[in-house]
Amino acid sequence: MRAWSVAIQLVTTRAFQTTKAFRPRALTPALTSALSVSTTATDNMCKTTAISEGNPLLQSWASQPFHLPPFEEINPSHFQPALEAAMEAHIADLEAIASSTDNDFDSILGAYDRAGSLYSKVGGVYGNYISSLNMPDMQEVQSAMAPILSRHRTKCYNIPGLFEKVTSMYEIREEMANKGEWTAEQVRLAERVYTAFVRMGVKLNEEEKKEYGDIQVELATLQTKFMQNILKDEETWKMVISAEDMAGCPEDLVAAARQAAIDRGHEGEDEYVITLGRSLVEPFLTYSTRRDLRKKAFDAWTSRGELSEERDNLSIATKILRLRKRQANLMGHTTFSNFQTEDTMAQTPENVMNLCMDVWERAKEAANKERAMMESFLSDKGDELEGGIQPWDWRFYAEQVRQANFNFDESELKPYLSLDAVTNAAF
Repeated sequence: MRAWSVAIQLVTTRAFQTTKAFRPRALTPALTSALSVSTTATDNMCKTTAISEGNPLLQSWASQPFHLPPFEEINPSHFQPALEAAMEAHIADLEAIASSTDNDFDSILGAYDRAGSLYSKVGGVYGNYISSLNMPDMQEVQSAMAPILSRHRTKCYNIPGLFEKVTSMYEIREEMANKGEWTAEQVRLAERVYTAFVRMGVKLNEEEKKEYGDIQVELATLQTKFMQNILKDEETWKMVISAEDMAGCPEDLVAAARQAAIDRGHEGEDEYVITLGRSLVEPFLTYSTRRDLRKKAFDAWTSRGELSEERDNLSIATKILRLRKRQANLMGHTTFSNFQTEDTMAQTPENVMNLCMDVWERAKEAANKERAMMESFLSDKGDELEGGIQPWDWRFYAEQVRQANFNFDESELKPYLSLDAVTNAAF
């Protein structure tokens, strides 16, 4: 295997471990890696042999370099059957805990933390794909799976007898800690698992549980649509310009804009394209000397999710807010912010706002100093901007000041951080 391929896969592995797009359990700190094939996962794969044949997501990755997923073999059609098999195995793991006659820590909380290892394995890949592969077939899978995965998550918390088992552990946590039989980590696990169950509505009556589950499904669907609308705007919006319009831009950006034009069917010799992808729009805002084009790009970039009537994120956001309020009401809170912060270090919305305002004042002070440096730079050059420095000017003049005052040009550093250079350094 070529070294650069290994480097990409190592970076992707890190993304699996940090992505928020998919949280198979979203309950406790994992005691086992989401990408390792544990004994439980292997057992579950044996139960789904018929499904796993030909599906790389359900097969062992032991022969793969670093036990990483076989990316070249995975395609979007593999995800739904793999997730369905993994969900079935996950439920079986949890039902086994609920029906077990054993009542010690490892049989309940230890087993609970290990449950769903196949689900975590498949879900780790799925989460990475939906957050980085903006393809129609992948979006179709995501739209189909969002409500199914939400239902699965709700079901995991409502398996008969499981919450009673978790509660029994929660109630003895302090006693076991005082006896020295449980570590602080075991106590913390008992508290986190119990809290997760309560916040998923296990104490609600049956009618309220159904409504809570329905809200979760609708939220998952709307949030998926919201993100897909943003990605669609990033994918479809383009600004076709000429080489002259690329004035001030470094060579690597000019080359990237030319390639973006070719990829989108603009093959004229003097056609370049700036899209809303960060790798194009941000450097264009930083280096382009064309203020009018910077404004056009900035306005489109900050309006993602609003660029088409077919992708109206404002109405989706309104629905999300209403559903969240009802979700909070069911859990005994007046607002979603109260419900959301209850299980955080901040504890209350007021504490969050106090922190935000404290940071805001300091941030304004720093921003005003930076603005003063840019205005001084413009004054020294004898330039005057109509309307003063605007948001689409900020990156450009900050870079100009950096080069003038500190003799540092970020574009000159980039060639040293190419994929080949980083790979050679790493290996």
